Amino acid sequence: MANLVARDLDVSSLAALLAVLDTGSFTEAARSLRISQPAVSLAIKRLEERVGTTLLVRTRKRIAPSRPGEVLAAGARLAFEALDNAVAQIANEHAEPSGRVILGVHESLAAYSLPSFMARFLRDYPLVELKLWNGRSQEVERELTAGRVDLALIVNPRPQPDLVIVPVFDDSVELFHCLPNRRRSEAAKIIEELPLIYVPELMQSQDILAQLPKRRITVKRLLPCSSLELVKSLVIDEVGVGILPRRVAEHNTRKRLYSLSPPLPLYKDRVALVRRYDVPQTAAIRVVISELSAHCKTMS
Repeated sequence: MANLVARDLDVSSLAALLAVLDTGSFTEAARSLRISQPAVSLAIKRLEERVGTTLLVRTRKRIAPSRPGEVLAAGARLAFEALDNAVAQIANEHAEPSGRVILGVHESLAAYSLPSFMARFLRDYPLVELKLWNGRSQEVERELTAGRVDLALIVNPRPQPDLVIVPVFDDSVELFHCLPNRRRSEAAKIIEELPLIYVPELMQSQDILAQLPKRRITVKRLLPCSSLELVKSLVIDEVGVGILPRRVAEHNTRKRLYSLSPPLPLYKDRVALVRRYDVPQTAAIRVVISELSAHCKTMS
């Protein structure tokens, strides 16, 4: 008995104990539980054996709990109340969109793809607590597979057996400048004259950098940065040519950015909505998937 824990107790036996105490009779308890009276007696016997003491005291007039029986019954009532609340919450979440959903998304992707979606979604679904987790795509993917994120918008996700990947729109990483008087036919000359601004950690940047020498294009100066937003800001201020996703280059800019790709190289991206197979499909998660997928289709 010293090593006894709550999970060692059978739920049906606890239900039988409460039914006997509530009805005052094994016969009535059996009727309320829709089982036989011997089954109720056996459940109580097994429960007493498990806890190592008598739980019910039988008199000529009624059946009453012993002191251990009172303690166990009180705990059982609290446990069943908590289970009832959990079942009700599950039912509500499946019936009406409510509850928390954690959406993982790349920082720059969130900046240009989510603002208009968030404003409408939060207005239309006030009971859904939508929480954003931002990081690089590999970090978002790691959080998703670890179960700390429910859904994710990921750039070029890697196929994994426990993930459902649904492509939602295409993008491309290109070379952009902010010099309206320079023509696309001067692309090679522009890239040789101006610093090339990029985020070294992005594989798209590395791929484009690797293609330039193959086209016999010499980069005058490399200027690595920590974020795409910084790259964009420097390009707008005409510091140099930047490697940027087209959606980032076109989003809320005070000056137009001009692409040099093509003829210069570009990298095609695919953005996908990703979830784990084991994520419960609550009404909240279903509506986030539906609304976000519809929103992303407008961006294609």
